[in-house]
Amino acid sequence: MATFSVNQNRQLFVAKNVVTTTPVAVGDLNLKIVGEDILHSYMYFQHMGYGGLTRSDKIDLSNVMYAKTTKAGALSRKLKNATVTLDSEVNGGNPISGQDYVLRIFFRQYIGNSDIYQEAKYGVVHGYKGMTASDFYKTLALSLAMNFSKEVVPLLKFYLKTSSGSTEVTASTVKKDLTDTYTGVVIEEAEQPWRLGVRRQEEVFFDVIPTTVLFNSEEVIWGTVENGTSETIIKNGKKMADLEYFCMGERGDQYRQIGWPHNLETKYLVDPEKEYNVLDIHYYFSDSGVNVQKSEKDITILFEKSVSMTELVTALKKLGITVEDPNA
Repeated sequence: MATFSVNQNRQLFVAKNVVTTTPVAVGDLNLKIVGEDILHSYMYFQHMGYGGLTRSDKIDLSNVMYAKTTKAGALSRKLKNATVTLDSEVNGGNPISGQDYVLRIFFRQYIGNSDIYQEAKYGVVHGYKGMTASDFYKTLALSLAMNFSKEVVPLLKFYLKTSSGSTEVTASTVKKDLTDTYTGVVIEEAEQPWRLGVRRQEEVFFDVIPTTVLFNSEEVIWGTVENGTSETIIKNGKKMADLEYFCMGERGDQYRQIGWPHNLETKYLVDPEKEYNVLDIHYYFSDSGVNVQKSEKDITILFEKSVSMTELVTALKKLGITVEDPNA
């Protein structure tokens, strides 16, 4: 059994609103400052969650090592795609009659978190006399769609590229319905399933590799691959929900559901469909006597993208803490 915990110590709060008085509504966050100067002052946060009012550590201002913000966009990503076309240097970019064209799609981290877990799947086209490049792309896309149709969780999506857009191809697509002139096959990463506390949303790591055909008595690679990203963006909401789940467990329910059916049912504040800006404050606690070592800790505050961090960041700057505001 693998067990995981925070590296040092991380307290996480989700701020729906920054207030200047004691928090009352769920999601309210308040910064409290005690003392008159940085050498003899401390601060702490009060936060209202579904379980009631809580507070962070009391932090000596002189013990703050750094603070940083991270924009929601920096924690989001676009889905990967790859566009396959016939190489114009091979038979003028036209299919060669009698040749078998094999496209290999190579997956890394297929069933685990290491590149040793590998899998390869294929699309195949047999060239025939009079076959056009458009016919080639239709056959290739349909072959790929059929060969991936038995995957329990879809890994990739397939599109036929046209001069004005693209058409998705699935295992149920009928070839005679594909009537446009196609200029390539687009292979796009499929968004993976996610379930809080059970299954994090994984990235699909894949490489598209055309193999060889015989042209002018030589074996040559028949296609070119242009790697890029799609317009589909995976927002950071699910990632932040995972972090909240983990930190809340660390706070008071490390073993999860161990007392089932009398286990704790935590109610969370992160909405996985939204985006969150992040404020991290890194500090340390140092005691007296023989316990003067630095025990480093973190406070992470998540702000819905619609909630301004300006007021809180301004207050921290007045305390001598350097921090950037993503909403500035």
